[in-house]
Amino acid sequence: MRMLDSEAKRSVRTLQLYVSPAEAANLRDALIRLLTDPEANEHEHVFCDHSAREMSLSIVTSAKLAARRYTALEQAILDEK
Repeated sequence: MRMLDSEAKRSVRTLQLYVSPAEAANLRDALIRLLTDPEANEHEHVFCDHSAREMSLSIVTSAKLAARRYTALEQAILDEK
């Protein structure tokens, strides 16, 4: 798992996530959609119910990493050990 703070343009090592039941269902549904074809060049957005907060989700695979399907910043964070 890799986490990116796109505003600060840096990796995040620890994240605490607090979601409402509806937000949790949206997160689950987004992951289910992505898992239907993990190799697809797709991502999902999950929005918070009562704020301007947003989460973007992507399934990372060896093939997608090898094909370098990500931005330079994303690729650098995904290549971190």
